[in-house]
Amino acid sequence: MSYQRLLLAGVAALALCGAAQASPNGVKVGILTCHVESGWGYVLGSSKNVHCDYHPNHGEDDFYKGDISKFGVDIGYTRSATIVWDVVAPTSDTRPGALEGDYAGATASASVGIGAGAHVLFGGFDKSIALQPVSLEGNSGLDIAAGIGALSLRVDEARMHPPHVAWNPDRDFAAYFDFDSSRLTPDARDVVANAARQARRMDAHYVFVNGHTDTVGSESYNDQLSVARAQAVKSEMVRDGVDPAVIHVAGSGFEDPLVPTPPGVREGKNRRAVIELREHSREEAQR
Repeated sequence: MSYQRLLLAGVAALALCGAAQASPNGVKVGILTCHVESGWGYVLGSSKNVHCDYHPNHGEDDFYKGDISKFGVDIGYTRSATIVWDVVAPTSDTRPGALEGDYAGATASASVGIGAGAHVLFGGFDKSIALQPVSLEGNSGLDIAAGIGALSLRVDEARMHPPHVAWNPDRDFAAYFDFDSSRLTPDARDVVANAARQARRMDAHYVFVNGHTDTVGSESYNDQLSVARAQAVKSEMVRDGVDPAVIHVAGSGFEDPLVPTPPGVREGKNRRAVIELREHSREEAQR
């Protein structure tokens, strides 16, 4: 067995051990989307910066920054990646900033668990928060989630209180999707192409793409679909010549509808990805 296979086997065994110790308590309170910087990795581990958006089921979004450590599977060059976690807590009533803190694998002391996940991280407020990875986009090579050794998050104060920015048709765009699809339609491709041309023209240093869904289907499925829609827009913008390093993606599921509807309603205006172009990031605009 090769050295790389031995490393992967060891990581998998530790993760499965931790999953067996996790108790099936707690409720899903939201979704955490983290963007991992690109760079060279090492066989024995490395650390990269992350910027994360937390979309709770109820209440206002939280924003975090920090670093992520990976061991055993971070081999060679890794493109920037987006990791999405389900967030589980002892109760549905979590305070703002509750995700701040240090996270480790399921073998760590924790007061909440979700049972089945092999790569759960525990930490946050009183080590009561569990993060279960549900999707990974953009990574080159091996699965980043399988080798996460630790995650450290702190509240990103600059993004917690961004300046209000009104909709500007020259800098804000909305691409719409077919039902239950993350594939760009011809009309959506035209919208993205226009956004990409404008991003290059204005030399945008910050592009934020947020995906949305209608209310048909489960919350978990729509969370993943909304991120997939945002990722599809990002991939198209990169093909259209926009630097991938300036594009940040997130998904709101069906939590932020353009047209409020009851559950189970197909509404085309809610199946969208919103593109924001800015000369500076929200953090830079605060300085």
